[in-house]
Amino acid sequence: MVVANEKTRRLNVVVNETLIEWASTTAANRGMTVSAFVRHALEVECRRSQDEAIAQAVELLAPLYAEGTELAAFSALDADEFA
Repeated sequence: MVVANEKTRRLNVVVNETLIEWASTTAANRGMTVSAFVRHALEVECRRSQDEAIAQAVELLAPLYAEGTELAAFSALDADEFA
């Protein structure tokens, strides 16, 4: 997602004609410009990639958290809200 006042830069991408036609049609069907569609697609992929990295870290660390008495001691705080 583009944040207001966030610095933006131009990006030139070379793609084949089939992909250009698909992007143009898809963008038009969504009421977007091709540039907006490409930005949106990149943002979606960025979030997906970040979510995947977090899920992998959770999967890797979950056994340590579940078995480690030092880490498990903090499990009582998991549901607490911090103000």
